[in-house]
Amino acid sequence: MVKLNWKNKETKNISGSESHQILEDFLEVETFYLPSIYEDDISNDSWKNMLISGDNRLVLSQLMKDYNGKVKLIYIDPPFATGGDFHYKIFIGENKEKYNAMAYTDIWREGLESYLNFMHERLILMRDLLSNDGSIYVHLDWHVSHYIKIIMDEIFGSENFRNEIIWAYPAASAQTRKFYIRSFDSILYYTKSDKYTFNDDPNIYMEFSDRVKFALKKDDKGTFYYRGGSHDGKKLSQKVYVNQEGIFPRDVWTDIPYIRANTLEYQGFSTQKPERLLKRIILASSNENDLIADFFCGSGTAIAVAEKIKRRWIGSDISPHSIHMTQKRLLDLSNSNDLIKWKEKYGRNARPFKILKIGEKGRSGQIPHDFIIKNKKDLKSQTSFESPSFNIELIKKENSVKIKLNQYINPNFTILTKNIKKSLAKWQDWIDYWAIDFNYNGKIFNNMWVSYRTPKKRELSLVVSFNYDKSGDYQILVKVIDVLGIETIQNYELKIT
Repeated sequence: MVKLNWKNKETKNISGSESHQILEDFLEVETFYLPSIYEDDISNDSWKNMLISGDNRLVLSQLMKDYNGKVKLIYIDPPFATGGDFHYKIFIGENKEKYNAMAYTDIWREGLESYLNFMHERLILMRDLLSNDGSIYVHLDWHVSHYIKIIMDEIFGSENFRNEIIWAYPAASAQTRKFYIRSFDSILYYTKSDKYTFNDDPNIYMEFSDRVKFALKKDDKGTFYYRGGSHDGKKLSQKVYVNQEGIFPRDVWTDIPYIRANTLEYQGFSTQKPERLLKRIILASSNENDLIADFFCGSGTAIAVAEKIKRRWIGSDISPHSIHMTQKRLLDLSNSNDLIKWKEKYGRNARPFKILKIGEKGRSGQIPHDFIIKNKKDLKSQTSFESPSFNIELIKKENSVKIKLNQYINPNFTILTKNIKKSLAKWQDWIDYWAIDFNYNGKIFNNMWVSYRTPKKRELSLVVSFNYDKSGDYQILVKVIDVLGIETIQNYELKIT
């Protein structure tokens, strides 16, 4: 077998699933139990899906303890080694004012070798997490797909390579006239063994071409086209009926558009992938209740799709903003597109899930460099900021409590640019998300009520009422996350008699 070698290549654990050092335990910090909208959503299953904040190298190592050989499908959309920076949109207030902020940098200052080491060690761990009948899809482009193909041949075996899928999409604002316009990504599809799941599901089929759609006709027996031919010099034709609304997918996908800002699924994340892309992958390579994982979850597309088609899932990302974005996307799932009937809304809430951390003391945002006035850009650290605070009005009446968010104070306002200050004209403009645990147990924040903004929904509720079933002493924990991702938590005591 041909192998790729580079400086400081890490080769241990390449030959099999050996034990991996567990560096740090997961810390569960928040749980979500959303009310079931449909009766068939109710389940006695104790499983809770997991959204994990932290370096995925640590996440993968820790998951080995309980999930070695148990993950049915892994999809990852890692950095492409492009040498550029990628952004997400920060939306402010109800007027949908938006500004770019750094999502992640794809610049590898130690060169290509550092990128290959980064991917190599993670792919080894992902291989060991996969079940024997599992699959992995790695989403890349022309920059490094050829390198990763050779590495995956080494790790997964060249005999387990199934497809290089080409996702072709229209080029946006292409300016070049010096070479052919680049307008596709590559998705490398491997399996763990030759016994793997692959479903001939009509919902993964590609649309008929325009030529075929034009030729299709209907009668009382169904949809058909005429197949031509000749015999003894005479032209013949016969009806051929079709049972599916499309064709089994080829390895070039031209029927899935990229994300535009006017679409319902848009999250304001520059590398966001379409839900219909992940729908095809997950339906083809897994079954209901199988465990799906995405360790570069970004805007949460794979997680949202896995949730909608009833897969169990684990998602992780090193960016706190990605975790926050995915969390809100799950909370707003009922308002998103249905994957089978795309023009309709999904209409269901997400099943129970929990937020975990690893390798972090806490989730906090940072002030983007471009948000800071010039003479303050020499601050030793962008993450060095004063802690915000907020004021609430708490009104108790018999066995109920009413909580109103009255004020939010971010002392870092003075170092922001003039445009950002103007957009944050009211204190309410700071608030992106706030949530309440009306009976905090001192360990895990149980999200019992939440109000949040999305790119499409900018309104925010600032008042909530809650009824207690019995008397007692209660702790109320209130969490506020502002537009910069800065999280502030305050605790209140309440006595119900």
